[in-house]
Amino acid sequence: MEISEIKRQLSIGQVLSHYQLKADKNGMLNCPFHEDKTPSFQVYTATNTWTCFSSNCKAGSGDVIDFVMKKDKLSKHEAILKAKLLTGHTPGQSNEPQTQKLSQQERIQLLTRAWGFYASALKQTKLAQEYVKQRNIEKAEAGFNSGRLHYRSGVTEAEVKGLLQLGIINAAGSSYRSFAKDCIFFPLRDKANNIVSLYGRSITPSTGSGQAANQRHYYLKDRQGLYPSYPKPETKILILTESIIDTATLMQHYSAEHTAVLACYGTNGLGEEHLTAIKALPELQEVILFFDGDQAGVMAVEKYERELSQLLKVTISRVNTPENQDINSLIQSHDPQILAHLIETRKAFFLSLPDRQAGTENTTEPKSEIEIPKQEAASGRLETTNPDCLIYQTEQLLVSIWGGIELNNLGRLKVSLHVRSKTDRYKTYRDEVNLYSHQNTEKLIRNLASGLEVSTTSISQTIAELTEQLEEYRNQERAKQKQQEIEAADKELETFTDKQLQQGIAFLRQPDLMQKTQEAIGNIGLVGEEKNGLLLFFILLTRLFKDPLHALVQGKSGSGKTHLLKRTTSLIPKAHIETVTALSENTLYHSGKDYWKHKILLIEDLDGAYSALLPLREFMSNQSIRKLSTASDPKSGEHTQKWLYAEGPVCVAGATTKDKIYEDNANRSFLIHVNESPEHIDKVLDYQRKTMSGLLDKSHEEKLQILFKAAQIQLMPVEVKIPFGEHLRIPEYVFKKLRTNTHYLTLIKAIAFWHQQQREMKQTADGRHFIEATLEDVAWANELSKEVLLRKSDELSGVLRDFFERIKAYLKSNGQDSVYAKSLREKLRMNPMQVNRYLHELEQRGYIRQSGGNRKTGYEYSVQHWDDYESLKAGINILDEVLGRLKARQNGSITKEKLSIP
Repeated sequence: MEISEIKRQLSIGQVLSHYQLKADKNGMLNCPFHEDKTPSFQVYTATNTWTCFSSNCKAGSGDVIDFVMKKDKLSKHEAILKAKLLTGHTPGQSNEPQTQKLSQQERIQLLTRAWGFYASALKQTKLAQEYVKQRNIEKAEAGFNSGRLHYRSGVTEAEVKGLLQLGIINAAGSSYRSFAKDCIFFPLRDKANNIVSLYGRSITPSTGSGQAANQRHYYLKDRQGLYPSYPKPETKILILTESIIDTATLMQHYSAEHTAVLACYGTNGLGEEHLTAIKALPELQEVILFFDGDQAGVMAVEKYERELSQLLKVTISRVNTPENQDINSLIQSHDPQILAHLIETRKAFFLSLPDRQAGTENTTEPKSEIEIPKQEAASGRLETTNPDCLIYQTEQLLVSIWGGIELNNLGRLKVSLHVRSKTDRYKTYRDEVNLYSHQNTEKLIRNLASGLEVSTTSISQTIAELTEQLEEYRNQERAKQKQQEIEAADKELETFTDKQLQQGIAFLRQPDLMQKTQEAIGNIGLVGEEKNGLLLFFILLTRLFKDPLHALVQGKSGSGKTHLLKRTTSLIPKAHIETVTALSENTLYHSGKDYWKHKILLIEDLDGAYSALLPLREFMSNQSIRKLSTASDPKSGEHTQKWLYAEGPVCVAGATTKDKIYEDNANRSFLIHVNESPEHIDKVLDYQRKTMSGLLDKSHEEKLQILFKAAQIQLMPVEVKIPFGEHLRIPEYVFKKLRTNTHYLTLIKAIAFWHQQQREMKQTADGRHFIEATLEDVAWANELSKEVLLRKSDELSGVLRDFFERIKAYLKSNGQDSVYAKSLREKLRMNPMQVNRYLHELEQRGYIRQSGGNRKTGYEYSVQHWDDYESLKAGINILDEVLGRLKARQNGSITKEKLSIP
């Protein structure tokens, strides 16, 4: 039974029922993979997948097989077998022809030949070379899987069958899909140093959903072998690391005589083959555990210390890896000598000494050197009623801690102490001290003992007990704070009923989807701005693309820019958008690597993001930003270099009155000009009056918002192709043609993407799914983008063009050839300084000239170019001309040779 068949037959509901779990009506339940008081686990019955939204959960998302694998802690292969049983399939039942299993020698020969291709591909692939260089493992034995192995000339049918059995390729319909495509490969070797398996590490950004978005590590099925190889017999010191990348890093940047490195396959990856190889080392004296500095790594080290100490009669030690660091991250942010330093300062693990009094061996649980022994019960008690003045009392002393304690900086415990004797009110002591500083604490104990005339031993015990209770209090307060944050986030989390989700899908399947979308956007309060709202909606929809579009709404103050943005973004799920009034440069760099992925950054006014314009432009263009910063190490005080970076894809939208000041940002965006005509203003005023009179049903707007959000969260990340894209053209006079052409094509893709429920799902040779755009999509894109392309063809800014056209309209209506500036100010009701500035700019560009008047009476101006705007409009017609030819070709009335337009 194929994996795809298992997924079709086994529903997520069946899997949950097997584990006695059940989702509520919204498809939510408490996550089974972490301690979860508030439901954060979402089930999607339509796609048969699941996701945990909690930041504390490492399960991520996946399908039915992933659930079984994570729930029962099985390998992928074991999970598939169990999932097959859950479908009712009996082992041994199969309609597929039986293929003779590969012998071990055949496996080795096939993998060895494949490895030659992978190693060669690494040298020929720039992206792969950049990855190994970035990770500082360029000297490691590695290869790259481009997914083209089975396409090579000379690959026989028998070898293809062998590759299928190994799992290097998998059947996908009539073609094959490559295992671990776009991954750096590392070989796993047996005792004879033969390649017997492979490990892959993805090097491309994840853009999908479910398991695909989180899967980064790949092991060939029936995993066997060790990395980099079996340790040599003369090995005296063996270093175990948590991952293959860490082992490759350590081998390149650290070496010592008679020392070998061996990779575990994760925190639970010290298997029987590892233990067999370790036990066979005759000269072994010490095993060093060099795991990651996170919670999982620390727990794994503690577990393996006990297991190995009972299995081997050698020294077991651990490296104290800095918090949230691993070997590879250390070598990227520090000098390579840090690895040698950490290994040299390792701590040994030891068993308890024998109980000599009893004359028998102590069989208690072995203890680690870094474990903190339990203290006796404290003689004092910490009172926390007032968090700004904590009180701690013993029989002799009263300790007041003014200002409370820091909750977020776990690297220190700085307090302002007032200590006084209970027997003598005049014996008192005040000081500010860091209780995590040994030097400060020792000084405090001496001063207290001297000033209060209390024994040093008593004071020392008091300070130790106080510190413990403050730590416990801080942990409790941090837990409360975290819970409050979770509850606040849950309140903001949007959920949708099954009915709303079904209505969203039904909306996407309507044959007249674009007309319905346009009507809906016209009914959310965008009076007279329906076309701009529809264009803006599709720009924001590209947040789900690898390279999104961006939007800049331009207009005079009070013209409705922010209103257009806010009404359109009300159709976007809240989780997909972040709205800011002001934005600094550092905010972008400190927001976290994946914080902006597939989100909209909405800036209400670009004036509030002036200091961040440079990184913002780079973010818009490259979808990632990097900054080298200097930070001070709180422990050593030394300054170290640190990379700060954030990654997209992110869609940026904002509003401004100054499109020329923000020209670089505008060039990267669709520049949308709000309608400022008198007719439009009258419509808006009428709408406002009706709203204030209660004549409009606002509940209808809320229903439309829910409908659009429910539809968007069910859109699948599918590629869009434009089969006739090579024939499309943009107007000749458009500025920044390369960028504008990309914007135009991406808009067509966005419209097709919105229609994915109505399009045939196709598949490429390498297994990627895609849909195709139609000529109807092009027609809508033409209609929505004509005004934008016209503005991009005009050398005059939007406000200056509007001013010039109003001058021409005024002259034509009065049958005049020229006009005085004073008359123009009175007619247009504009500020004199603004009119003079616009007239000067038009004169500088040659659109008008000074034809009379003087400084005393005022100057007279005449128009030099009456039909320039009409000429630009005529150039826009190429969009419809190309579309007409494509339709004619589709109908068979024009040949391909006559299709292209000069």
